Amino acid sequence: MTLYTVVIRYSRSKEEVAAVVEAHRAYLDGFVSSGMLLASGPLETADGGVLWVRSENRDALEKMIAGDPYSLAGVADFSVLAFEAKKLAPSISEMMSREIFSV
Repeated sequence: MTLYTVVIRYSRSKEEVAAVVEAHRAYLDGFVSSGMLLASGPLETADGGVLWVRSENRDALEKMIAGDPYSLAGVADFSVLAFEAKKLAPSISEMMSREIFSV
């Protein structure tokens, strides 16, 4: 299974981002519950964030991004890095073996 690192960079003012940040976080909760989103959080520089995602295919990831409130509000740009993990910590390996449920 491919892992994805999604880098989010804010493209609008802090006020415009702040207006949708809670909706963005609530949206991500469903992907955590489904097992698709492994980790997320803001960058130390406070100008964006990172999502660490596992997905069966790129299309599912693109749908996730397209439905994100940041994307819908046009306040951020998303870039995607895909990689095939060759080394995993045992706890992550066990998590990766679980099924991803629909959101």
